[in-house]
Amino acid sequence: MIKAISGLILGVVVMSGCSGGQAAAPSATPAPLDAARLRAALLPTPQGMTVSYGPETGAYGSLKATKQGLDALRTAKVDKPGCAGLGQLDPAKLGTAPAAVVAYSSKQGSITQAIVVTGAFPGPIPARCASYKADVDGTKVTYRTDAVDMPKRGDQSRAFLTTATSRGSSAQIGAVMIARKGVVTSLLVLGKEVKKDGLAELGRLADEKLARITA
Repeated sequence: MIKAISGLILGVVVMSGCSGGQAAAPSATPAPLDAARLRAALLPTPQGMTVSYGPETGAYGSLKATKQGLDALRTAKVDKPGCAGLGQLDPAKLGTAPAAVVAYSSKQGSITQAIVVTGAFPGPIPARCASYKADVDGTKVTYRTDAVDMPKRGDQSRAFLTTATSRGSSAQIGAVMIARKGVVTSLLVLGKEVKKDGLAELGRLADEKLARITA
C-alpha cells in the first residue's frame, strides 16, 4: 500500500507534477545561490530517521528524484487528467533552476525536502482536484486533499494534507510550500497519520533555514 502510494506521490507531491497556476513570488533573489548554500538550507536528519536519498544538488530537471517523479506520473493512470501534481513545482518550467533535495525515512514514514531557486509559487488546488483516483502499478488509490490552516511563513506559504486510500487501508501525505526572496522550499511528510502540529513545526524550521540563505 505505502509503496504504491509513495511511488505516485514522488511524482505528484514531492518534486514534480503539472503546473498548478503558479504566480510570481514578490521579490527576486538578492544574490546568486550556489549548490553549497542551497544544501545548507536543507533540514538536518530528524531524530529517529536516517538519510534515504541525497542530499543531491544541481539543475532541478537533472536530479534523479525529479526524473523518477516524472516517470511515476507518466505511468500512473488518473481519472481526472491534469489533477496529479497540482500545487507543486513544475519541472518542465524549472529544468535548469538550481536545486537541492534530500529524503529521510524511518519505519513510520518519510520526510522529503526540495529547495529550488525560482520566482514561481504553486497556486491552490482547485475544487475539482480535491479528490481523484489513480491506478499505480495495478493498485487503485483514491486521493483526497484538504488545505491546512498554518501560520504564514516567508513571503508566501501553503500547506495541505492528502489522504490516500487503497484496499481498506490508508496513509497521509502532508505538504508545505514556502517562498522567500525567489527561493521555494517544498516539504513532504508521508506516514500512516500526519499530525498538523508536526507539519507546522517542520515548516517553521524550514523557513528559518531559508531565511538564513536569502538574508
